[in-house]
Amino acid sequence: MGPVHESALDLRVSDLLTSDLLWNKKRIDQFLPAFSTQIQGLRPSRKGAEDAYVWTPLTTGIYSARSGYNATAQASHCPSAPISQPEAEFNWLKDIWSTKTSPKLKLFLWSTIQGALPLGVELQKRGLNAAALCPRCKEVETAMHTFFLCPFAKEVWNHVPFKTPVHIAEDMDFKSAIVKFRQALCLPPIGVRSPLLPWVCWSLWTARNKLIFEDKTNPPIEIATRGLAAALEWDQAQAVMISKTNPNIPQRAAPVRLISLDTENPCFVDAAWDSTAKRAGTAWILNKHLPHHARSGSQIFDNVNSPLMAESLALRNGIEELIKAGVQSTTVFSDCQTLIRAIVNKSQIKEAYGVLQDIDRLSSLFVSICFQFIPRSQNRETDFLAKQALQAHCCLIPYV
Repeated sequence: MGPVHESALDLRVSDLLTSDLLWNKKRIDQFLPAFSTQIQGLRPSRKGAEDAYVWTPLTTGIYSARSGYNATAQASHCPSAPISQPEAEFNWLKDIWSTKTSPKLKLFLWSTIQGALPLGVELQKRGLNAAALCPRCKEVETAMHTFFLCPFAKEVWNHVPFKTPVHIAEDMDFKSAIVKFRQALCLPPIGVRSPLLPWVCWSLWTARNKLIFEDKTNPPIEIATRGLAAALEWDQAQAVMISKTNPNIPQRAAPVRLISLDTENPCFVDAAWDSTAKRAGTAWILNKHLPHHARSGSQIFDNVNSPLMAESLALRNGIEELIKAGVQSTTVFSDCQTLIRAIVNKSQIKEAYGVLQDIDRLSSLFVSICFQFIPRSQNRETDFLAKQALQAHCCLIPYV
């Protein structure tokens, strides 16, 4: 953490805002220079919306009993870790209990991590007079050895058709191995969409037990094939179950439906976002299908942290321009479905709370205003204006 000016300890948020509710960059740099970028990335309401508490684990910012339970369960499993963990860290909820696999295999993974499997090392820890060596290679039998490091296990994994190989280091634990396999994709034509790690590990485990108790052994390719077949069978069963539960779900992707634009004073908004510079170009077009009455404009915003924030700023800017033009009735079109859904359903998005509050207050000034999602193909002119504005401002164009 960087230095904090002593006077900053008595500051309020309002002390860092200008009279028109914009960030006072000079004061931020004076009192909180280490946090200048983070603070300016926040977008407070410009219409004086009241502050509100938000529930950080959900993007809506609204608490639910389910999210509260999940957050508590995660904290209890990982007491030293924060609720929001980096992608590189093991997460009980994400990597075990919410993973798309059989409930039996979730319990199997949990048992492996907790040291509950009757492996040689675990049995000796419990005072049992059992061999602690791998029945195949006579190395110390641990979970990592049995499932990844044993030469037999390595050969099994070599027969699993991953898009890119997954490398397991000697000093890894089972949790770290699960994290490494998160993005492991199975190549076609196998067609398995669920994680393969639980199925292959289970196949290795049952093969190990057959060797010990029945003195039966199978070649590595057969063990790998069993795991793949079980995963594919479970995958297909889930698809059948979903189709029976929801018979109206279309089996093919529905064709793109064109939205009617024949409304009074249609206004189109869009944004282009530069992920490197954290800058957004926004644009709006009013009455684009009436050439003699068409109006358009664009604006640049700095310190924009996401594409969703960029789209929110573009929509607010478009509404403000409509008010300046004296428009009383309009339909606002945007190709950001998440934003339109939040506005229509009057739900919240915590990162855009202030902007959404402004949009709600500005909407009350119209006699009639509607918000409509349209496919990007019907918003190309506005998209071009937004990108053109961003390009004119900076040569970097890594649009997202």
